[in-house]
Amino acid sequence: MALLRSAKPLCTLMRRLFFVTSCVVMPTYALDIAQIDQLTLQWLNVEQQHAQLKKNWHSQKPLLTQQLALLTAEKKQLMTLITVDANNTKNVDIKRKALLKEQNQLEQQQTQLTQQLALLTSQLTFINHLLPPPLKKTWQKEHQALGAEPELSLQLQVALAKLASLAEFEQRISLHEMPLTSPQGAEIMVKQLYLGTGIAWFTSADGQNCGWGQADNKGWSWHFDAQDNATAIKQAITIFEKKRQADFVELPIKLSNKTIAATAKNSVGES
Repeated sequence: MALLRSAKPLCTLMRRLFFVTSCVVMPTYALDIAQIDQLTLQWLNVEQQHAQLKKNWHSQKPLLTQQLALLTAEKKQLMTLITVDANNTKNVDIKRKALLKEQNQLEQQQTQLTQQLALLTSQLTFINHLLPPPLKKTWQKEHQALGAEPELSLQLQVALAKLASLAEFEQRISLHEMPLTSPQGAEIMVKQLYLGTGIAWFTSADGQNCGWGQADNKGWSWHFDAQDNATAIKQAITIFEKKRQADFVELPIKLSNKTIAATAKNSVGES
């Protein structure tokens, strides 16, 4: 009986403790459930986002792969262009240096040519007054091609043309016709037979006037010959014109104020 009496308060105490424990534990459990639900919801959202990202990745992967391939090809092309541009820049620099060197050489050559051309022009000017009239007339025509400020190439071209005409006239016998003024002041048409640029003989058609021409320090001058040389001069002209059979002809030449005979071979008529 005593044992039963002591057990009853113990059960009451345990029921009270259980009640108190239940009162304490139940709110904590309820709180854990809410957190779990919230965390579960967050996890589900994360999973949904992950699934959506994965879906988007699978849908965009081909396009991104294509874009990556294009960007890679473009990068390769740009690197090639950069390399080519670098090589071109190097080649351009080499060519530029070569052109500068060539330009310096050309400028030096032009300077030398200018100096030599000035010397040649001076010599041609000195020679000009010594030329026979037909050749001087040719030089005047050549000189007319020069303007007020002619280029160096044109000056050289004219100078070479003058030298060419001089060499041609010097190496042949030529016949020209022009008027001369006699000692009496009359203008007479004569034929002139030039032996190169050194000397010439002339005679009128009637043979009344004849003579010779030659250059001296004052220039080319004509001299009427008082001696009877018209026949020999006309004979030489006739042979040159191939109107007469070739023969030897003696023509007068005046050297050091003395007149000597010059023998003109008949073959000159074939020149």
